Amino acid sequence: MTTAQTTDKVSESTLERLITTKISMDKEGAFNDRYTIHIFQGENQPANAAKSRYDALDLVWKSELRYESPNHKVWVGKYSSRLEADRALLEIKKTFPNAKVLKP
Repeated sequence: MTTAQTTDKVSESTLERLITTKISMDKEGAFNDRYTIHIFQGENQPANAAKSRYDALDLVWKSELRYESPNHKVWVGKYSSRLEADRALLEIKKTFPNAKVLKP
């Protein structure tokens, strides 16, 4: 006796809604398994200065100030692949030569 798989058709509107939701979640950074670029680690005031210096560059990737005891950290972007992060790193290293890619 053999058994075949059965499939249910998904409506086009449901598929469109799922795709839109996935794109929205990607943009919001809802997935934790992303790469990011670390540009600074240290005390609060220098971390804020590094973030401001990065933000003044007006690059497309958003910066984020995080606190992980005992340091404040400045991270840039959420990249879905290492290649995408490495491409951004080339641009960021022009101003922050010690920047590095992390997979938090």
